[in-house]
Amino acid sequence: MDSNYRYKDARLKPKIAKAIILEQFAGKTMSRREIDAAVIQHHESNGGLPSTAKTNPIKAALRYLKDKNFAENVSSGSGSTWRIFENPKPVSEPLGTQRLIEMIKAEIQYLTTLMKSFEHRVAELEAILTKENQ
Repeated sequence: MDSNYRYKDARLKPKIAKAIILEQFAGKTMSRREIDAAVIQHHESNGGLPSTAKTNPIKAALRYLKDKNFAENVSSGSGSTWRIFENPKPVSEPLGTQRLIEMIKAEIQYLTTLMKSFEHRVAELEAILTKENQ
């Protein structure tokens, strides 16, 4: 038992489960059952209290970590397997982003062409006005 365990006498909640998962399993791939058992064992053997929540705090913690790109469910079902990352996994580019970038570039090119045309027209008008004033 770790006498300095910061969650001693605290009920297992998603926040605590999340911290244990990141501390104990970063860089590992494990089954959900292994994660559940290890988190509960670690928490309770260090003086933590079991959860009394209706929803599984470890499941909630994994969902949170997945949403924040610290975890990935590499298989589903009752025997699901999770990969836990030390740092958030880079987010891939959403579909359509490349198309949006292409549209923005095309708009910039179109506006640049218009500006050059306006600049040319202004130069023509200045030449006409200068010629008429002489």
